[in-house]
This record gives sequence, C-alpha cells and structure tokens, in this order.
Amino acid sequence: MLRALPNMLGLFRILATPLLMWLILVGQPETYRWAVVLFLSMAVSDMLDGAIARRLDAVSPLGIFLDTISDKISVVGVLLPMIERDLLSGWVVLVIIMREFVVSGLRSFAAAEGQIIAAGIWGKQKHVITVVALVWRLLAAGVRPDLATPAGETTLYGFMVSLWPIPMTMAVVWTVFSAADYVWKAWPLLCQKWRPVPSQASDE
Repeated sequence: MLRALPNMLGLFRILATPLLMWLILVGQPETYRWAVVLFLSMAVSDMLDGAIARRLDAVSPLGIFLDTISDKISVVGVLLPMIERDLLSGWVVLVIIMREFVVSGLRSFAAAEGQIIAAGIWGKQKHVITVVALVWRLLAAGVRPDLATPAGETTLYGFMVSLWPIPMTMAVVWTVFSAADYVWKAWPLLCQKWRPVPSQASDE
C-alpha cells in the first residue's frame, strides 16, 4: 500500500482538478482562497510523489505517466476558469498551454527516435514560477473589500497581492524561454528528420 502512495498522489491531483475549477468559477473571495489552499496542496503533492517514489524504490512507468499528466491537468484546470472569471487574459493562457503541447510533442518525437530531451534549467523553474504566479493572482482575487482601512486606503496585504502582474509576467517569460530551450535541443533531430527518407523497396 505504501509503495502505491506516489501513484495515489498523482491520482489525487487529477481527481481534485474539477473541484479546483468549481471553486474558481464560483467567483467569491472565500472560494478563491479555498482554491489557493487546494492548489497549493496539489503542488506540494507534486513535489512529494517523486521523492517518495525514489525513497521507496517505487518508480514505475505508471507513476511517471500520472505525474506528467496530473501536472498539466491541474495547471490547465486553474487557467481555464480564470479566463471565465476574467482573472487572466486569454493570450497568457494560450501561451502556457501551447508550450505544454510543443514540449510534449517534441519529447514524444525524440523518444520515438530513441533520444531523450532532458529538462533544462528554464523548464525546471517554469513550473514553480507558474504555480507562484497563479496562486498570487488568486490571492489578489480573494481580497475582501472590508480589508481596506477606514479611510479607504489599501492595506499592505492588498498592496502586495496587487503586484501579481510581476510574477505572471515572469511565468510567461519562463514559459516562452523553456519552450525555446526544448526546440533548440530538438533542432538537430528536427532538421535531420525534416525530409523523410523513403523506404528501400525491393525491386524483386
């Protein structure tokens, strides 16, 4: 049972995504804050499952598959309802989702050719920065009007969360450069396979 814990954590992120989407779609300050709690719990589980799997010597193809798709599903599960609630611009979401398609396609293509494209520093940092940016934006959406001072001035907390465009800009930059890093690493293989070599049919 313990050796199945990493897979269960990956499955938890997938099953929790609809609830996460619902909390954001409700669009109330309280539900935004609950969405932050749930999303952070999912992020922590993402950090733990790989470490637990290695510690228990329970790394498996199923675990790798669940870890990979659960990360993408959970992030998309945050992005889409944020468009619906007008918390993010559609082009920001498009850039982040397009990057996932590009990277997944390149890695699958390279794997079919017997090569592995390792994640670079941009890719490793991208997910963390994206999670921070999304949490920051949800916290800003969850600020209650009664948190203002009696004079109507913004509190320090309100000011801090209003700075969410800064981490969100960083998330977009890291998204673009991490995608470019994958394309750069795959470029020689892409050029090599650009013109498919015809199979040598027998004349006999």
